[in-house]
Amino acid sequence: MTDGNTRISKETEFIINWFRKHYERSPPPPPERFGRREFGFMFFDRDFVQRHVAFAKANELTSFLISQVPAHVYYSSAYYELPSASTMDEKGWLGADLIFDLDADHIKGAETMSYPEMLAAVKKEIMHLLDEFLMGDLGFESREIKVVFSGGRGYHVHVSDERVTSLKSHERREIVDYITGTDLSVDWVFPADPFEKRQFKHVTKVGMSRRFPPANSAAWRRRFRKGTELLLNEIAGLSVEAIKDRYPSLRSAPDHLIEKMLDDLFTKRGEIAGKDNLFENDTLEIFSSDKARDLFIKFLFEEIKSRMAGQVDEPVTSDIKRLIRLPFTLHGKTGLLVVRMDRDELDDFDPLRDALPDTFTDDPIRLIVNRKIDIKLRDERFALDGEVEVPLFAAIFLLCRKEAVLTR
Repeated sequence: MTDGNTRISKETEFIINWFRKHYERSPPPPPERFGRREFGFMFFDRDFVQRHVAFAKANELTSFLISQVPAHVYYSSAYYELPSASTMDEKGWLGADLIFDLDADHIKGAETMSYPEMLAAVKKEIMHLLDEFLMGDLGFESREIKVVFSGGRGYHVHVSDERVTSLKSHERREIVDYITGTDLSVDWVFPADPFEKRQFKHVTKVGMSRRFPPANSAAWRRRFRKGTELLLNEIAGLSVEAIKDRYPSLRSAPDHLIEKMLDDLFTKRGEIAGKDNLFENDTLEIFSSDKARDLFIKFLFEEIKSRMAGQVDEPVTSDIKRLIRLPFTLHGKTGLLVVRMDRDELDDFDPLRDALPDTFTDDPIRLIVNRKIDIKLRDERFALDGEVEVPLFAAIFLLCRKEAVLTR
């Protein structure tokens, strides 16, 4: 089969045929403010991206999907007066949903993970983003938030709260900076109070006393209090060598200073150990020297900020004219469905079970896989090598991922 001068493979023909059947049987519902959205498409058999498309009615979109069979379907986060206009100025920007994007590129160690492991890691991070920041600190209601599995390696979050739809790029970037802890400072987390230190008869030196976030702290200070408790449990009983190996923030510190810090934290002075004094009195003045205290503060700040920050793709959130995947369309590199859900549906969501379209049946298809594959799809384990017979839903997944070819 060819389209113009582009020749496509037997596998691509097979995928296009089944994508078409899917859209005939299960067209995607139109998004909110459908007529105000721009649509964009990428294709299996064409090298260009088609943009600046708008539809007046949902059946027009369905007809396009069936006749053109795109590999990827996008729609604008923005709403426009004239969404089909060819320039942004002519479109007339009216507002945009607030979008957060997280995929495997933002997950530490993802390059060594299997596809299912990668999906699980990204899901954990998106739940942290939702619970800690969007519904936690920022106070968005669950009804204003939709979670979308991208069909590939990650998730999107759409916030349609009227308070954010008019925000411009720099204001959205400030939200990202808050979530990622970009502008956090040690002096804000651990405020310093001046006090006088008398050293000589006529000479007074001013010192600084550091406070620890109290139990009723909110937002980032609450995270630092919670994170401190976790870190203290981790380092209790560890050697200096083990601590330096485990925590990058302490690797350049002198051994004797780490030893002093540990002694001040875990050795009782009278009735109480330093770590208990820290939490009971909300003070960091539990150390025998300012150097030990400042090392501990540096350790807390760097480790907790890194662990507790939300992971998001800043360019996606700050872009007020972004094209994002349309829910309930198919992803051309996996054959999986782009699935929209509420927050409470996310807990039990398994992409390799729940994003396989019902339109892709159990009919047997013969393939030759490129390598040994061991994966679970629709709760069925597939251990594949060489020439195999698999259900249609598994065949489309493997063909889209270019992990197999059809038998000739």
